[in-house]
Amino acid sequence: MDGGGFASTIFLLGVMEEFEMENMFSFKDLEKVRIKATYNMKIGDREILEGETIALFDKIQISNFKEVSSKVSANGGFDNRARVFWNTTEKVQLNFTQGVFSKEQFSLMINARMIGPTNSSTVLITEQEELESNEEGKFELKYKPVKDLFVYNKETGSKISNYTINEKEITLNVPFTDVIVTYVYDYKNSNTEYLIGQNVLAGFVELEGRTRIKDDTTGQVVTGILKIPHLRLMSDLSIRLGAQATPVVGNFVAEGIPVGSRGNTYVSEFFILGDDIESDL
Repeated sequence: MDGGGFASTIFLLGVMEEFEMENMFSFKDLEKVRIKATYNMKIGDREILEGETIALFDKIQISNFKEVSSKVSANGGFDNRARVFWNTTEKVQLNFTQGVFSKEQFSLMINARMIGPTNSSTVLITEQEELESNEEGKFELKYKPVKDLFVYNKETGSKISNYTINEKEITLNVPFTDVIVTYVYDYKNSNTEYLIGQNVLAGFVELEGRTRIKDDTTGQVVTGILKIPHLRLMSDLSIRLGAQATPVVGNFVAEGIPVGSRGNTYVSEFFILGDDIESDL
């Protein structure tokens, strides 16, 4: 490449090959992270084939990438000093956050099995309403109770047991009385269930992500490609809700595991391309 600071370069974690970069460079954002299937699988009602993209994360806010290595030395001689050193990469820890996410992305983020969307299962939900009986001592609930129906006098807090119910209509025989009603109803519309504690994947997946790299001398921008061929999802569910809480941010946590033959293992590959393949030009 004439006048440029980049040539096509590949980094194997712990090993650097064909390093032909002339100038200093920097990169900042991790973009378009694809999680790809390494075997045929099913997530929710979606059949996914080997090599197919399970989810694309393209609105990443913060990402972290950290190598975890073990260091061993052979000691001897005067003072039993360290003479020979071995540094072995055990894994790569990866996590990133995204403020908006799909159902499949959420399933991967919390590493929970997803069922649905489906209309075949129901969800039992507890509801509470504040109502006033009419001149006939009657009022109507929003939903039909299926169990755990309790009626309270709103003013005194006392439980009312003298009533009758027909579908959603309750009769107290006491007109113009303010009440609080709690009950459980059966939600039968389409829903998606996440089973936390049952992992969404039984094996490994593959990750491919992109970043943009800038030559600090020439200003040239090229694309960097990050690949982790053996990625294991880790459960790290933490959700903070409340009036003063910020909107929920999904946190994806995973570990890259070494692949390759003895003496030639690596965890991830990082390619620096000679061009900016993200450019519109």
